[in-house]
Amino acid sequence: MQSETTTAITAVKQDVRLREWAEQLEAQQASGLTVPQWCAENGIKTKSFYYRLRRVREQYIQSAQAVVPLTVPQQQSADIRIEKNGVRISLPTNITQDTLLALVNALC
Repeated sequence: MQSETTTAITAVKQDVRLREWAEQLEAQQASGLTVPQWCAENGIKTKSFYYRLRRVREQYIQSAQAVVPLTVPQQQSADIRIEKNGVRISLPTNITQDTLLALVNALC
């Protein structure tokens, strides 16, 4: 039980620390100052700033979804192709027989 509590406390501390670092990163970007200028004004070593940046990015990557759902629009299949005098016509496979015959008669 003690180990679980300690692990939970450590996880909360890390989460709070990462949130604070993310706020600092946002503050630097919003300031318009370069990283070294902002760090000097805020008493943070530049090396520490970049370490925090890396850790926040790593945490973001870990918490991001590994698989992004993607919807691909369905394309109509055009298995029937008619070509005459350089004109190509692609037709869906579910075309009615009457429509196909009318088209062929019109082309020929």
